[in-house]
Amino acid sequence: MNLLTDGRALFAVLCVTAWLPPQAEAQPILQLKCNLDSRNPSQAEARVYWARRCALTTHVIAPGAYFDTYIPAATGGTLKDYAETDLNSNGFGMNAYTAQADAFEVNASFINKLYMSGPTYQGLDAHGYYEWWRPAARRKSRPFYPIFGSHFDIYNSSNQQLYPHPQLSNCSLYRDPNGTVLATGYSFYVNGYCEAAASSDRCTTDRLNVREAKERIDWARQCGLRQNVGNPSAWFDTGLPSLDLSTTLKDYSEAAAPADRRYSGPSVSYEINAAYVSSLYKSGASSYQGVDAQGYYKWGRDPGLVRQRPMYPIFGSSPDINSGALLTPGTGSDCNVYSSTGAAASFYVNKYCESIY
Repeated sequence: MNLLTDGRALFAVLCVTAWLPPQAEAQPILQLKCNLDSRNPSQAEARVYWARRCALTTHVIAPGAYFDTYIPAATGGTLKDYAETDLNSNGFGMNAYTAQADAFEVNASFINKLYMSGPTYQGLDAHGYYEWWRPAARRKSRPFYPIFGSHFDIYNSSNQQLYPHPQLSNCSLYRDPNGTVLATGYSFYVNGYCEAAASSDRCTTDRLNVREAKERIDWARQCGLRQNVGNPSAWFDTGLPSLDLSTTLKDYSEAAAPADRRYSGPSVSYEINAAYVSSLYKSGASSYQGVDAQGYYKWGRDPGLVRQRPMYPIFGSSPDINSGALLTPGTGSDCNVYSSTGAAASFYVNKYCESIY
């Protein structure tokens, strides 16, 4: 993937040199605008996802309108990208959500703002567009996010800083950061990219997108069952009727497991299916019940109750989120939780965090 990274970096240098005034002058003004639109890492990452979504749905329109980069994807095949606009006809990127310095290439811009170099994976997002990602260990602790202005030249005296809606609820730009005054009558341009402000919040540090959150939630369920329950028949009857009233809901408890090696948290009384269903779904009257491939009871709810942003567990070396260290869960069949020095002997669910997007 060095070819992708190095190529983008070279192009960015050439474009930024032509696009911006001398660096000695550029930094103070860009920094001032970054300060006015400061984002923590979670907010920065959410804005990068927003910019990608808006570029695709507003300008690309069709998931099939990709071009082939001919760069190998870590998942097989070649990486597919989308051109939001055209350098020849719209060189300054009027009303574009990606920058001239990225050649308005949506996935390339997206991945290099969020990740350091590494193998690039590819799949389809929820809307059918090709999406790229890299291993979680390559995620930037302080990603870069776009800021916007009404003129392509950040120094132009008529340039007004513009802002996305604070909840990223639409693809419009606003004249104020609270999203109360639409930038009606203004074109908009990416004026630059800002580095996210440092944050000590653990949900911000261990931030996951929707795909990653679902993987973490499923991992926690599987590890809780395998490590702390073992037998699919070791359920307890909640006494609650299933949604179709055909039976009562069966769950599995980690309460008897060592207090320092549980994969569900105290907010759900260490009950595995309760943790799983509340992470993926909004609250409902009850749940459906089935059996998974390993023979364990598994719950679900009506598709209309699916959370747009699932809640996933984060882990620490202390039961108190304000002490100890943030730990990194394994993936797949690896049920270890890791510190900076290796597999941790003890770990606790500190909190359930909302996914980025």
